[in-house]
Amino acid sequence: MSALPFNIESSAQVLELLSQGGGLGTIFGYTEDEYEAMYALGHSHYSQQRYLDAAMCFSFLMAHQSLEQRFITAFAACMQMLKHYQDAIQYYSMASLLDLQDPLPTFHTAECFIALELPEQAGEALALVVAQCQSPHWQTLRQRAQALLELLADAGAAPATEEHIP
Repeated sequence: MSALPFNIESSAQVLELLSQGGGLGTIFGYTEDEYEAMYALGHSHYSQQRYLDAAMCFSFLMAHQSLEQRFITAFAACMQMLKHYQDAIQYYSMASLLDLQDPLPTFHTAECFIALELPEQAGEALALVVAQCQSPHWQTLRQRAQALLELLADAGAAPATEEHIP
């Protein structure tokens, strides 16, 4: 008798499921309500500056729903707050790929580049954010990205803002 809470006949079935974008949640049968409860717990930990606890919640969610952008972004934010900037950049990049219209992960990537003292990469990321922020919804973020670009330019680390605005 199997101790696993699911009925999978072979490891090939598990690999097939995972290769099709499924996560462990599909195997274990978690509900959306359970995911939302875990997300709320992670968010609560994050708001209390308990970033390691929050990261554990969000990593659980990523393992179970590997293509959910908000789980990946939340985990990346924890890594950023824990000053694991390289890891944060990696996860923000994954989140960006899942929604190319969302400029927030790229903006936070730029913040990580600044923290790592990589102003050229930060400038490139911020220029992309400015280009992505064309709708009125994103005007505040566009202004923040432009301000950071100007600061980098003033420090001699990035080209002037005007060169980046389409």
